[in-house]
Amino acid sequence: MGNVLIVGDFHGNTSHALAMVQVAVRENCARMFAVGDFGAWEHMPSGRRYFDVVNRAAKKAGVTVYFLDGNHDKSSLLHEMYDERRDEEGFLVCRKFVRYAPRGHRWMWEGTRFAAFGGARSTDKGWRLAREARKEEQAARRRGYGSSRRPMTAGTLWFPEEEMTDEELDALLIADSSPVDVLLTHDKPRATEPKFNRKDRPECFPNQDRIQLVVQTLQPGLHFHGHLHYRYTETIACGDGRWTRVEGLGADPEASSHPGYRAEQSWTVLQLPCATAELAESRAG
Repeated sequence: MGNVLIVGDFHGNTSHALAMVQVAVRENCARMFAVGDFGAWEHMPSGRRYFDVVNRAAKKAGVTVYFLDGNHDKSSLLHEMYDERRDEEGFLVCRKFVRYAPRGHRWMWEGTRFAAFGGARSTDKGWRLAREARKEEQAARRRGYGSSRRPMTAGTLWFPEEEMTDEELDALLIADSSPVDVLLTHDKPRATEPKFNRKDRPECFPNQDRIQLVVQTLQPGLHFHGHLHYRYTETIACGDGRWTRVEGLGADPEASSHPGYRAEQSWTVLQLPCATAELAESRAG
């Protein structure tokens, strides 16, 4: 199965998603993994169409698309719709070629151990809630004029489950705290200090601390994440004299504000099983 294309946030950007499927083909990757803010908005018709379009493109290309949840993915609906539809590796099958890795999910590809932990804090939570409230006010006015339509407003732009709770994380780590080789998350660990958009806000720190705890517990050699929409590489200590190389990925062009952004900053190729030697080197510091 060979290479895995690791990609940053899509935000439901269909053209970018289709371009990344073609990058996967070009880079000989039969798997593509998006590290959150994929565009899981199936509570809206546009979100359902997006899944369908990506699935058709992936099928045609011979690529399976995997993703974990970001703060802008409605993960509660993913579980409601697909918990009973899991493949042999435990991924939730949203479409035949589009599959979701729930928080704490572990699996092995080509002898390499993986774990996924989605979720993050939305820095624009207030704006999203205010917009939902405005949509509800508009719907109420239309009903006052005799309209029978009752569109969904609450829970359409901001999702209460966007962050892991401490209790959720504790339960996942109690269930399995064994080391992994590759960690995939949406949020960054608290210890990294990228030069752009590191989200140094008090409200963001709790979830960054949770990811930091995951890194220190699972001690991965490699850690890929999104959320910052910024490409950087940094090596941090993960305990017991071990080191983790953190790779932050860019996002789709419409969401990336860094003036030096280039589309290739939104993806990287993870080679399997060749990564095992790289991981051993990374662990040696």
